[in-house]
Parts: sequence; structure tokens; C-alpha cells
Amino acid sequence: MSVSKTLSFKCHKITRGSGEGKALISSDNICFSLTDPETGVVIEKNHALEGQSVADKVVIFPGGKGSSVVQGAGLYYLMRRGTTPRALIIQNPDTVLVASVVMLDIPLVDQVEEAFYKQVENDCYIKVDADKEVVTLIKG
Repeated sequence: MSVSKTLSFKCHKITRGSGEGKALISSDNICFSLTDPETGVVIEKNHALEGQSVADKVVIFPGGKGSSVVQGAGLYYLMRRGTTPRALIIQNPDTVLVASVVMLDIPLVDQVEEAFYKQVENDCYIKVDADKEVVTLIKG
């Protein structure tokens, strides 16, 4: 019988809302136009998440990359197909990604307590409540 452990961490709200799902951690910056809209699978060659889907996940990553057109379009096509992430946790927000996420109403936070990054692993269950500025990690 496994015992779950719930940990809460303070964060900073960039966009409003809440979302929850399994964690998907990337060591690489993400350009959402390099995902397959039908599946949410990252198709960028040699990317840390290549072959993995962002759909219904809480994606944790350093930052965005690409112009406003490609970021916005990539997220828009994911949204139209129902394959967007449930929430985003970013370490280095940029105006291009933030503007795209604001328009598409995807919860986005940054400045999560450092202890979070020492505890989180892929497939941990995460709840992001940007409005309350808290990230909850459920392990086990």
C-alpha cells in the first residue's frame, strides 16, 4: 500500500486560473508550434520532450522560444484540438509566451519555491492555483 505525500509551495501568478495533471518536466525551452496539435506530442528534433505529449499535463520548463506568431499559433492549434497543457510552470517567463498564454487563458506561474524543484518528478500529480499563488505536489 503506497502512501501519498502532499506538499504545497508558494509561487507567483502570471496568468489567472487553475489546472491540474501529471507533471512533465523539460530541461529545454519550449516552442509550442513544434508540437503536433492532434496529440500534443513534441516533434522538435533533439528536444528533451521529443516524442512526449504536453496534452493534459502540467508542463514545467525553463522558458519559451520563438516569435509571438509561432508561440501563439502553436498554443492556439493545441487548444482547438483539446491537447493543451492544463497549466504551465516556467522559470524564466518571456513576453512572447506570456502574451500567448494570456490570450488563450492557460494558467501560468513562476517563482515557485526552490524546494519544489528538488521534489518534483515526471508523472507526479500537480495542482496549480495561480489565483491563490500555490502549487501543490502529490507524490506516491
